[in-house]
Amino acid sequence: MRPEGRSRGGVAIDAGRIVAVGADAELPSARRTIDAREQFIIPGLIDPHVHMWSEEDASIEAGLEANLPRETGGMLHGGVTTFGHFVGAPGEALAPRLEATLAGIERWSRTDCFLHAYVFGPEDVAAIPLAWERGVASFKHFFTPYGRQGRAGELRGVLTSIATADLLASLRRIARLGAPAVAMVHSEDGDLIEVEEARVMATGRRDLEAWSLSRPPEAEAMRAEMAILLARYAGCPLYLVHVSTALAASAVARARGAGQAVWAEVGPHWLTHDGGMEVRIGCWGKVNPPLRTRDDADALWAGLARADLSCLGTDSGTGGRRRETKEKGGGKHDNIWAARPGIRGGYEHMLGALMTYGVNAGRLTMEQLVRASSYETARVFGLYPRKGALAVGADADVVVVDPARRVRVDAGYYRGLCEVSIYEGDEFVGLPRVVVAGGAVVVDDFELAELRSGRYLARGGMY
Repeated sequence: MRPEGRSRGGVAIDAGRIVAVGADAELPSARRTIDAREQFIIPGLIDPHVHMWSEEDASIEAGLEANLPRETGGMLHGGVTTFGHFVGAPGEALAPRLEATLAGIERWSRTDCFLHAYVFGPEDVAAIPLAWERGVASFKHFFTPYGRQGRAGELRGVLTSIATADLLASLRRIARLGAPAVAMVHSEDGDLIEVEEARVMATGRRDLEAWSLSRPPEAEAMRAEMAILLARYAGCPLYLVHVSTALAASAVARARGAGQAVWAEVGPHWLTHDGGMEVRIGCWGKVNPPLRTRDDADALWAGLARADLSCLGTDSGTGGRRRETKEKGGGKHDNIWAARPGIRGGYEHMLGALMTYGVNAGRLTMEQLVRASSYETARVFGLYPRKGALAVGADADVVVVDPARRVRVDAGYYRGLCEVSIYEGDEFVGLPRVVVAGGAVVVDDFELAELRSGRYLARGGMY
């Protein structure tokens, strides 16, 4: 299965690489043959939006040691063989955090990993060349969802927004690096959110939809439009993370139609859930940007099918995976202001959710799923053709998907830690039966097998 179409046949693997792709009769003999008849063979999924450290961890080193082995095992269980992780913190030098993260990945990750660096202000703009020389080629900016720190429901003091002048300076510096450097932007207007949050809180509402109303679609769209204009002005490639609204998706489509180097990401939960699901998921559905309406979700599905929205990324993290740390002592329902934001377990349920609610529902073809979950992501982040392709010479990251496999999402579904799944009780149809990562069979007959050590994927100046 490739983005450009499907064919019958198989893939031959040797020494961690794909050595042949074609009809069965054309493939070389092998020590082991995996029967994939009536199943799909696709490239390993790439989740570009993962946070493997959180404020709940005592240090970067302690967090990566505790989180990486279990969570990357969960990724493999879900068919994700490569992920992108974010490095940096407001007011702290990038270099020490980067070196600690690189050491943790090499020691603890079971999947391959590439890195993005946060850019909060002038000091981080100045550190962009350093990050580039260590193989980092993507740089994330908050524009400006956290315009003022410490508001109700936010991660106090952990995240800060970037000023327009600093964003422009960052875009210009990234543009000078050349390919595969790309600017990533989280687009929400903090001033509008502050006004609307205060208005909604004053009504006394505490349900999931109150969170959606407090962060209106216009807040995302106005900053997405501005980021697109600034990137065009600076001549910088732009990647908008977690687009959640029809308004922002339309802005991306217009820019791409005009030939601008703009890509956009959408996560599974914005496709499958909406802000009116208090009874079902309560504050487990609290996320930034929020769950929207069914009309927005329909527009996102359509944009994904047309490739206006280029990539799938889950924005999964290791904070708030336990019920107590997600709900913050307030319970699942009518607790939206105190609960921690974030949807958990995404890299483990991404394929199941997209097969069930996308391919099986007729919203996506398998080719479109492969394009968004692997091929296009590899191209945007400078990993192609090593990743994202079933092609001779590519890394042997391969997933055999059984389209008939049915699994109920319950406490036993996740191999990573996820006590608060918004898919709890759903039945997924279509799951990875076999996963090969770096030539090693790491999932066999739907269960984790012997796990390998992952690698850091340097891009930028080290590539």
